[in-house]
Order: sequence, then C-alpha cells, then structure tokens
Amino acid sequence: MRVRMLAGFLVVSAAPFTTGCAGMSKTAQGAGIGGAVGAGTGALIGKATNGKAGQGALIGGLIGAGVGGLVGNEEDQRDKRAMEQQVRDAEARNPANQPMNVDDVIRMAQERQPDQIIINQMRTTNSTFNLTTEDLSRLNSSGVSVAVMTEMQNRRPGSLPRAVHLPPSRTVIYQSAPPDVVYVPVPPPPPPPQSFGVGVSIRR
Repeated sequence: MRVRMLAGFLVVSAAPFTTGCAGMSKTAQGAGIGGAVGAGTGALIGKATNGKAGQGALIGGLIGAGVGGLVGNEEDQRDKRAMEQQVRDAEARNPANQPMNVDDVIRMAQERQPDQIIINQMRTTNSTFNLTTEDLSRLNSSGVSVAVMTEMQNRRPGSLPRAVHLPPSRTVIYQSAPPDVVYVPVPPPPPPPQSFGVGVSIRR
C-alpha cells in the first residue's frame, strides 16, 4: 500500500512538467517527467519482484530522467532549427537596407507591427512610394493605418532630400591645457647693442 502511494505521488508530481513552466526548456520538462514516472515505475517493479522499493525508485528515476532529457533535448533542437529557419525566411523576404514596397508594408501591418516600427523601417531603408488609388484601397482593406499610409504618400520619389557627401574637413583641434598648468609668456629678445664710433677732425 505504501509503495502504491509513493508511485502515485511521483506520477502526480510529474503533472506540472507535462503542462510546462514559463522559461523551462523541453529538455528540463522531459527530464522531470521521465524521472518522476521512472521512479514510480521502478518502485512498483522493485516491490513486485520482492526487491527494495527505494532502490527501484532511485534506479528508475535516474533512467527515466536520462531518457526524458534526451527526448526533450531533441525537441529543443527541433524548435531551434525551426526558429532559425523563420529568421532566414524573414531576411530573404526583406533583406537589410532593401527598400520596402507596398507588399512589405501590408505584411508588417498584418503581423501587427506597431505603426512607428513600420515608419522607421521606411526611413532607415530610404523607401519611396508612388501610390495609386488602387494601392490606397488595397492598403486600407489590408488593415494599414492612416498614419502609415500618410507617411507613404509623403515619401514620393524625388521628394526626399538627397544625401550630400562632403570631403573630410581639415579642422585642427587644439587640446586645452590642464587647469593646474600656467603658461608664462616668453619675453621678447633684447635689442642688439648699439655701436659707438670715434671720429677725429683736423683743423688747419
């Protein structure tokens, strides 16, 4: 009776792992489920074979945790590969610094991206739009906000300022002296010594 209660408790304790906890990987979930179920099964087997239920629970728990961890790790790796593929697909649809078009704006709006994010993406990629009446109707029916459509109308070809690349300046920056240093001006050099001549006059 005691062994059955122990096995039932261990199986019930695995229930939180089956639903998953926030921030818990599938590796940890698998290890927890396998450990709890393995411990309960090992206790029952140990008792049924006239062995020690505690040892059976320990051995079953270790084996179950190991097997469950391997299965959960495989699930984690599969999820990681799927996420990396989603990132690659997103980059392929809209490479970095690639100008946006109407379809890109509709896709971001349907992904419920905030308006400011869509507008900033237009600005950073220097995207321009020449919207027609049909384009505006399509954008409106696709759920694009008025703010985004207004930004697209303001970004007509030729309406954006052109970037001017200036040559590098040759401004010389002088570093100021430390506050504890006092510069004393150098006095001007003394004037050259005056020469005195001796003249002799002869009167007749």
